[in-house]
Amino acid sequence: MRPSQLPLVVLSLASTLLGGCSSGVKTLMPTPLVFTELDLDPVAHVPETQRFTPRRVYYATNRARTEELKSVQYSNSPSNEVAVGLSLISFGRPAMSWDELRLATRGVDRPDVVPLAVNGVVEAGEFDPELVPDHAPPPDAVGWWLNDLDDSIGDARDQDLLIYVHGAKVDFYNGCAYAAQLDHFMGRDMTSLAFCWPTHQNIFAYGMGTDLSRVDGAAASLASVLELIADNTRARRIHVLAWSAGARVVTEAIASLRDRYPEADSDELRERLRIRTLYFAAGDIPRTEFMEALPKLCDVSERVIVSVSSKDPALISAEFFMGGGTRLGQKSETTLTEEQVQRLAQLRGLEVLDVSEDAATRGFDITGHSYWYDNPWASTDVLLAIRTDLPPKERGLEQGKQPFLWYLPPDYPQRMYNLPRRPHLRDPG
Repeated sequence: MRPSQLPLVVLSLASTLLGGCSSGVKTLMPTPLVFTELDLDPVAHVPETQRFTPRRVYYATNRARTEELKSVQYSNSPSNEVAVGLSLISFGRPAMSWDELRLATRGVDRPDVVPLAVNGVVEAGEFDPELVPDHAPPPDAVGWWLNDLDDSIGDARDQDLLIYVHGAKVDFYNGCAYAAQLDHFMGRDMTSLAFCWPTHQNIFAYGMGTDLSRVDGAAASLASVLELIADNTRARRIHVLAWSAGARVVTEAIASLRDRYPEADSDELRERLRIRTLYFAAGDIPRTEFMEALPKLCDVSERVIVSVSSKDPALISAEFFMGGGTRLGQKSETTLTEEQVQRLAQLRGLEVLDVSEDAATRGFDITGHSYWYDNPWASTDVLLAIRTDLPPKERGLEQGKQPFLWYLPPDYPQRMYNLPRRPHLRDPG
């Protein structure tokens, strides 16, 4: 074998292991445990006038738009501008009724697959993210988008905003589809937004560094989007969920927001930006990189939640083939020093959820790279963490060996019955 062939061989092997995020048609995620265990219907309360299967998802993207004029499409190329708009994501085949979707949502008589499809995309306009720190008024088209987003937030039953940031190997559709189904299982009570950054749909672009080189631009764009929303909408709180390589974008974006206002104290920043939850699911960012930025993240947000697993093949492969050390989403066997424990314990709002802890007693491990939505136990904590103010103990978690470490105990399903009732936990209607 010629030396020049080695990188391709290595990446070919990596592509079979580093499944990670992926493109292709998405299907409805399994029903979170909290609903099946308590026999609850997450969308029973949706008013009759809103009972149609598609769901609106706002978006912001620094993907360049294609030259296609018959429809709105985004390429894998980065843009210096941030485009904003709305997408309409449908659940199920065109003939699927609202009642059928409700049954599938509850996990009752679900078809083999409930595909998620794009019914339409409307681009409102674009803006230069570099202008936002100076609080320049957005262009008219972007102003219209902000007004529409604000109306959606104001009219919603829950005036929080959910922002989803995808990982590598996906396209524009993927980000919108995931945002839609998260919003769906949260009762369609809040407004959702997908931040879509320019990744390719293959592992080679990620492994060779092409997509990683785009993190800086994506992070700057996301930071400006967060500022625009905070300054121009009535969003009560903003929750950001990052999956896989999306952790790199979110970490850099939030840290840069702290750096933009070095003289502001943390209480002032949190009050202005209103970022409640940063949830890092199976994060593909070197842990040392994240740890360096973590104090800034805790300064800007109310709560930072990190989920880790001992058996995440995508993260194991990323560490081996791409370097950079242990990934954020990997459970580490390295014992923290007393100094490190004290430093982490002093950080405001830090929670680490180890989904592999106590697997032997529980009878099964929670593995893979997509466990945070594929596994009903893990997805329940995502839902409860974003939809409620409940601390970990009241969400049914058990404290681990450190004050910031938590896990899913064997009696987790039974603990669902002790949850304080919240608007999203409703009896079937």
